[in-house]
Amino acid sequence: MNRRDFWINQGFFQLAWPACVVGAAFGQLWPSVLLVTLFAGWQFSGGRAHADDARTALWFLACGLVLDTLWQQLGIVSYALAWPLEGFAPLWLMLLWLALAMTVHHSLAVFQQRWWLFTVAASIGSPLSYLAAARLGAVEWTAPSWLVVLCIGPVWALLVGLLFRQAGRMTSRTAVGSLAAEGAGR
Repeated sequence: MNRRDFWINQGFFQLAWPACVVGAAFGQLWPSVLLVTLFAGWQFSGGRAHADDARTALWFLACGLVLDTLWQQLGIVSYALAWPLEGFAPLWLMLLWLALAMTVHHSLAVFQQRWWLFTVAASIGSPLSYLAAARLGAVEWTAPSWLVVLCIGPVWALLVGLLFRQAGRMTSRTAVGSLAAEGAGR
């Protein structure tokens, strides 16, 4: 990945959080849909896509749907702009998971081999992100603060850290498979 693509990928990712969270806080879905669609359009065009991007996105979306729906069902948090289905992780939050997935093989690829480092950083950063979202009105903490932090911090961080680890394994297998196919073609 060249330097320009790195910064564009990371820039889209950094813009995704306010587009999704602030948009939801104001009852607007279009900012998150627009930004993440532009991000995906850019990422999957011009030869920038990684062979495992789609599979990684599916893993992140599935895990995000289960985790954020579980927290809502358990009464830990409640989400603004609960669309398309009440009681499930909303679309704006799933778009945020998709935006994160589109960095895994690109601007955040370093964490594939250092997934434990990502886990440590995310155990602090994820509750702060949810707190900021709560202050803006996109998320409501419906359980005591200590419980929300305990659930979101370590659980989210460990799950996403393991997703980065799995992405690194997929990348390694893809690279080995490509080398084997290249060798067989000679």
